Amino acid sequence: MGAIATPHALATAAGAQAYKDGGNAIDAALAAAAMLTVVYPHQCALGGDLFAVVGLPGGESKSVNGTGSSAAALDVADIRSRFATMPDSGPIPVTVPGLVGGWQAIHSLGGRLPWTRLLAPAARAAREGVPVSRSLENGIQKRKDVLLRDPGMRARFFTEGVPLRQGAELHQPELAETLQGLAQAGLRDFYTGQVARQLVKGLRALGSSLAEVDFATHRTEIESPLRLKLGELTLETSPPNSQGFVLLEALAALGAAGLHRSGDPASLLHALLLAIEDREKYLGDPQRSPVPLDQLLDPDTLQQRLRARGIGTSKRESPPAHGDTVAVCSLDNDGLGVSLIQSVFQLFGSGILEPQTGVIFHNRGRGFSLNAGAPNELAPRTRPAHTLMPLLVRRRQALEAVMGTMGGRAQPQILAQILGGVLDPHTPLGTTLRAPRWVAGSLDIDFPQATIAVEADAPAKFADVLTAPGFKEARIPPLSEIVGHAQVIRVAGAGRLEAASDPRSDGEALVV
Repeated sequence: MGAIATPHALATAAGAQAYKDGGNAIDAALAAAAMLTVVYPHQCALGGDLFAVVGLPGGESKSVNGTGSSAAALDVADIRSRFATMPDSGPIPVTVPGLVGGWQAIHSLGGRLPWTRLLAPAARAAREGVPVSRSLENGIQKRKDVLLRDPGMRARFFTEGVPLRQGAELHQPELAETLQGLAQAGLRDFYTGQVARQLVKGLRALGSSLAEVDFATHRTEIESPLRLKLGELTLETSPPNSQGFVLLEALAALGAAGLHRSGDPASLLHALLLAIEDREKYLGDPQRSPVPLDQLLDPDTLQQRLRARGIGTSKRESPPAHGDTVAVCSLDNDGLGVSLIQSVFQLFGSGILEPQTGVIFHNRGRGFSLNAGAPNELAPRTRPAHTLMPLLVRRRQALEAVMGTMGGRAQPQILAQILGGVLDPHTPLGTTLRAPRWVAGSLDIDFPQATIAVEADAPAKFADVLTAPGFKEARIPPLSEIVGHAQVIRVAGAGRLEAASDPRSDGEALVV
C-alpha cells in the first residue's frame, strides 16, 4: 500500500485511511495536508502557501509551486512611507494564498480519490472538534498579543480572553463549512467563487490591496525540480522562489562527504553558511530577479570559494521566519512519492482569521524587502522568497527517500544533518530523527543576535567545533522545535517501506 509521515497523529491517520480507501501517495498526502490545516492552524492554513515535489514512477518528478503574488494595485510608495520594514501582522503582508491551488495541482498529477473523500476527515474534525496539541498551545501563547487584536482569532483561540490550553477542544465550524463547500464546488471556488469573494471582502475591509482579480488570476506552477547528482544519488527539491538551492549548494561544495552519517559538522556548517549568504544575496521571485543557479551549484567554483573564504559570519538575514511550517511525506509501493511543505510563515501568519470562512491568512509578504534593488524587493504582482523546500532522493531512477521538515530558514541545515542517517540503511530512522541537532541563526531561532544553537544532549565536541566569527554559541533544551520537526520515509531492502516522524512534533508515521 504505502507510508505516510506527518507532524500530527490525526493527519497521519487521515492519510492512512486514504490508502485504505484505495488511494495512492498523492491522495494520502492531500488528506493529511487538509487535516493539518485543522489541527495545526498555527503552522499551516487554507490561507497559506505550499511547495511540493511529486516523484512519479519511472524516474520523472514534478515540482509544484503553490505560492501567490502581491496585489496588482499594491502601493509600494505608501507602504515605504509608513514602515521601515514590512509589518509582521495585519493585511499588508498577506499575498494571494497559493495552498489550495497547490493541492489541486498535486492532485492533477495522479490522485485517485475525489475531493469529497479527501477533505471529509478534515471537515469533520473541524466541525466536531480536536484537542489542542502541545505545539498549538505554545503557538497561541507566543503570539497571543497579535491574536487578541483580531476578532476572528480572539473568538476561536481564546475563552473570555484566556488562551486555549493543551487538551481543550478546538471547534472550527466555519472552516468545516469552507472545506465541505470546496469539496463540493471544486477547489477553484477558493479563487473565483463564493469563497474568494468572501475572503477578498474580509481583507479589503481591513485595508488590503488584494482584489478579486488577484485571486482569479492566480496560477500554480508545475515544473521540473531542481536537481543535484552525487554519484548514483540524485537530490530533487523546489527551484526558486524556494530556498531549496541552499541545501544543494552546500552538498555540492562538500561532495560525497556531505552524505556521510558521521560527517564533519564544522565542514557542514562552513558550507551551509556560504550557501545562506547566497540566499540572502540572490533569492526572490525569479521572474524579476533570476538566481544564477549554474554558478551557485558548480562544485569547482564552490570549493574555491570555500578555501578563499574560511568560516564566514553570514549574519545578514531577512525578517524572522519562525519555522511555522509542516511537512507531509508519502510514498507508495508503486514508487509514487510526495514531499509537501505548507506554511503560514510566522506563527498564525498575519494574525487574521476571516470569520465567515474560518480561513487564517499567512503573512508571507513579511519576507519582502523595502530596500530598492533587493532581490526580494516589494513590488506589485510579485512572489516573495520562500523558506519551504521539500526533498526527494533517487538512487538511479528509483525513489529512495522522501523528506521534509519544519524549520523556517533553517530547513536546509536540518535536512543536511539528517540526510546521512536517512541514507544509511543500518541506522533506524527513529534514531536519526531523535539525534541532537544544531542550527545557526538569530531572530528566526529566538535569539537577538547571530547564534549557533545546539541541543543540550549533543556531544560536547559539537559546541567545540561549531563555531564561526560573529556567532555566539548557546545550548537549547533537547527535542526543541527550534531545530525543526522532520518527517521521513525511505525504501529499505526488498522494497520495504520505513517511515518516521520527529519526536519534536505531535506526529506519527505509519506504513499501511
